[in-house]
Amino acid sequence: MEIVISNAPFNRAAALSLRQAIFVTERGIPREVEFDDRDTPDRLYVTAYQNSATPVGTLRLEPLADHQIRFGRVCTSRRLRGQGVGTQVLTAAENWARNQGYLIGIIHGEVTAQGFYEHCGYRVTAGPFPEDGAPVVVLQKTLK
Repeated sequence: MEIVISNAPFNRAAALSLRQAIFVTERGIPREVEFDDRDTPDRLYVTAYQNSATPVGTLRLEPLADHQIRFGRVCTSRRLRGQGVGTQVLTAAENWARNQGYLIGIIHGEVTAQGFYEHCGYRVTAGPFPEDGAPVVVLQKTLK
């Protein structure tokens, strides 16, 4: 597994392609909702590649104020769910954020994924409430 943190065109294309397959095609989220104004060309994506070519997991890095960062649009390809890809992507994002001076990681996670995030050390701080067509909770983790 290779993990790339970059806004290079190939990584951006891979991340957006995987999100299209998972959120739009598989989950039925409207593409106008999934792809928003935060998907800018300078946005960094953390993407896991299998065999250096196939994107199998991704998330979007969204810096916030006060040394906080949001890990958004977290997803793993259906065939590899439950095999640690999501954990590897999230851990790489946390390590990158920590090295950049961020102190708190925030995730707006779907209720169905709450257990995964709690297993990764996040705790619920708000919710549930509807966001982008699904019930979500806000989760937080100290990155020290």
